[in-house]
Formats: sequence, structure tokens, C-alpha cells
Amino acid sequence: MATKTMIPVQEQAQSVFRRVLRKCFSFPVLMGAVLVATNFAIEKSLRVDPDTWWHIKYGESIFNTGHWPTVDTWSFTAHGMPSIPYEWGGEVLTALAYRLGGLQGLDILLIALTSMIVLLIYYFAWLRCHNPEAAFTGTILLLPVAAMSFTLRPQLLGYCFLLITLICLEQFRQGQRNALWVLPPVFLLWVNIHGSFVLGFMVMGLYWVTGLAEYSWGDLHTHRWTRGERIRLELAALICALTLPITPYGTRLAMVPLTYAFSLPGNMAHIQEWQPLNIVLWEAKVLLILFLAFIVAQIAFRLHHRLEVLALFLLVTYLAFVHSRFAIIYAIIFAPMAAVILARWMRAYNPKIDKYAINAVLILGALGAFAWYMPSQAALQEHIASEYPVRAVRYLRNHTLPGRMFNEYAFGGYLVWTRAPGHKVFIDGRGDVYERAGVFSDYIDVINVKPDALALLHSYQINSCLIYQNSPIATLLAASPKWKRVYKDELAAIFVREQNDTRAEIRTTGTAAEGKSVRTRMLDSGL
Repeated sequence: MATKTMIPVQEQAQSVFRRVLRKCFSFPVLMGAVLVATNFAIEKSLRVDPDTWWHIKYGESIFNTGHWPTVDTWSFTAHGMPSIPYEWGGEVLTALAYRLGGLQGLDILLIALTSMIVLLIYYFAWLRCHNPEAAFTGTILLLPVAAMSFTLRPQLLGYCFLLITLICLEQFRQGQRNALWVLPPVFLLWVNIHGSFVLGFMVMGLYWVTGLAEYSWGDLHTHRWTRGERIRLELAALICALTLPITPYGTRLAMVPLTYAFSLPGNMAHIQEWQPLNIVLWEAKVLLILFLAFIVAQIAFRLHHRLEVLALFLLVTYLAFVHSRFAIIYAIIFAPMAAVILARWMRAYNPKIDKYAINAVLILGALGAFAWYMPSQAALQEHIASEYPVRAVRYLRNHTLPGRMFNEYAFGGYLVWTRAPGHKVFIDGRGDVYERAGVFSDYIDVINVKPDALALLHSYQINSCLIYQNSPIATLLAASPKWKRVYKDELAAIFVREQNDTRAEIRTTGTAAEGKSVRTRMLDSGL
């Protein structure tokens, strides 16, 4: 009797195992593997941002001290000013990746996070169209646009959380009543990792507003929430809001997005990612072509849209053209819309004709290729040296230079990571700190060789400069008899002042025309 009972149990276990294997090696999973492989080809060279380095430094500082910083200790221009690591959760994760694997650890983290974004876009598109071929095509068309923002920074986690929020709201809209309860823990993590959590609230608010009434006008329509659905959505949003103060800094992290949006005009005007979309880039051309194709499809096929979906798409399209940083949000929102359009001409997935064995070979082959083509530490170090002053920093370690050093904005983060706190930088990627200190505008004047550039270097008591070797300020210093170039490579140059006489320093009168900030005068006075 026991033997007879065991046979059905074994058969049932084998049946479950076969079903799991079929799901793991199904055609939709193969499409996901292709997307990950494509992303791997883009990211395997370790795409980092100048901010990546000081993010790692903050993470290391929290690891080593067990405390969360509150003031700047890395610069001489904003030293002692309030400065908090408002992306501390992502910074700790990045520092942990470096601690475990060096540059390869950072590369693996970058590939993992960007692949997660790509797969979430793919799933979000599938959720909207229920066609894996259309979801795959919509995702891969928008991948170049999304990849414009694929550099290793905590904001990558913010994009993952935004996608999870969109997916949960879509599932809730499609009748999955408990989908919203995923969001409170997501927002708890989100506020401690990146200020983009405000986008999550904006999306939730848009879904809530457009569901308050039944509406249909032309190609637009809404579906009214039931009373129970509306209460669930409001309760979920309230609980998410209650998680915002649960940070090492209380409510201060929740205020960061407002600070960036309304009180940092200098950063908005000069930092590249806040500039309008550069249509010269081929990725930007893809974005524009796809937008025009959407307009043509709308005219030709009279596509129907939910109001919240179209409103969100139009908003992010505007933001992407005004600020290139939002191009990835455009990709996140547009990929599902493109998939819905493409599903008109693509066949539905049929598991009965799926080639599971072939899929398995291709998926396992892709996994093997990842391991085989993963760059070595030496290759990654060479790549980093082509973009950051690795050799110049090596020179600085072996040569003592007098006094304060002026540095490029793009070099500041790397200097912080490699030399802080012993070496104090002029500026780095924490633009909010330096704009509040009055330093950012002075930096812009110097780097753009404004008439007061040399006077500003005097006023800050600068005796050396680490700058791009082909920059305008390098040309100016090379032509000045008071400056001598002591180092140069393919990327960077170091200049040292020939006459280091502090008595020759230009005196300031406190006027804006002389280009010296109040904060700098305090530093020079020893306050």
C-alpha cells in the first residue's frame, strides 16, 4: 500500500518539476535573457559617473564609523557646511560591492541593477499587452534611450522602485486587490536610497485622480474606482507617506527633492544631465523618432488610451526634452505603450509550440557568455584611467604640492574617493553643497575662463590646479608666466603657481564683481 501511495507522489513531484523547468526555459524567459544579454554588452565596461566615487566614499565612511555624516569634511571651500548623504542606502550597497569585488564588484552591481530595470520594463510591458513578443520589441526599442542613464549611481535603485510602483498600480487596476501592499516597504527603502520617491507619489496621485469619475471622450477613457478600491489606494498612499520620516535624518531626506527643484538654479543651468536633450546624440534621435512614430500610429489607428497612461506619457515626454535626466523615465513609460501598439501585429504566445530545449541551450549559453566575457580587474582599471585622473593622482601621491588645489568638477569625486580626508578638494559632484556655499558660480567662472578667472584663483589662495589638459583654463595657465605645468598625460594636467607669495593675494572688497563668496572670505579669515 505504501509503495502504491509513493508512485503518485513521485509522479506529482516530477510533474511540478517539469512545469517549473518549462517556465524557466520558456520563450518569454528567453526574450528576457536576450534583453539582459543586450544590456550586458552595453554595461560590461563599467559605466561610472563622476558622482559614483563620492557615493562610494560616503558608503565606506558609514561602514567604517557606524555614523551618518552631517557636515562636509572633504573640501576646503565648503568645509563644515551641512551635508548629508541623502542616498546613503545606495551608497552603502555600492561600497559593499567594491569591498567584496573591487572594480569587478562595481561592474557586477551595475549590470545587476540595469538588468533589473530592463526586466521590470519588459514585465510592465507584458502586463499591459499580454504578448511577450510585443513586450520584448517595445523594451528593446527603448533600451538605448534608457541606457543613457545607466551609470552606477543610487538612482538606478530609484528607477527599479518606480517600476515596481507602476507594476503594482497596474496590477491593482487589473483587479489584483492586494498588489498595493507591496508599496509601503518599497517606499521605506526608496526614501533612504534616492529622492525620486516623489515620482512614486505623483504616479499614485495620478491613478487616484483619474479614477474618481467615469470618463470617455474620443480616444480617452477612465474607469471609476469602486469605493473599496479608492479606500485601498488612499490607505496605501497614507502608509507610504508615514514611512518617509523613518530615516537616520528624520524628515530631512523627504525634503531633498524640493531643495533640488526650487533652490539650486546654478546646478540646473550647468550640470549636463539637467540640460535639454542633446538631439545630436543617436539615442536622442531614437527617442524623437519613436515619439513621431507614436503620433503617426495615433492618427492612423485611432488608438485608445486610459487617461492616466496618456497624461503620464505626455508629462515625461516634456520632461525628457527639457532635462535629459528624464529620458529613462520616458523609456519606462513609453515601452508598454509601444508594446500595446505592436501587439496588434504579433501573434500571441502559445506554450504548446514552444521549443523548451532550444530555449534552455540559448539561456544557459548566455549565462556562460556572461562569465566568459566579464572584464578583468586590469581591463576595468585601464578603462577608468581613460576617464578619470588615475595617473595624475599617482603623481600627487609621490609629489607634495603646496597649498590649496583647484580641480575640475568631474575630477572632484575621484579625488574624494582616493585622497580624502587628507586632500581637501575645491569642488565635487555634491552641487547642492557648493551652490549654497557660493562656490559653484565661482567655479563656473574659472572653468569658462571669465575675465575674473585668475583673480578668483588668487582669492581662493589656489597654488595648484588639476584640470583637463586640453581645457580653456589649461591654455590660459600655460600662457601665464606665474604658472608652470608640472604634469601632463592624455587626460589631465597639473599646474603649480610659480610665485607662491600670499602677500600678493588680491584683496577683496566684498563686491560681487570681485567674484568671492562670503563663505570663502570666512575661510580665508580662519572663521
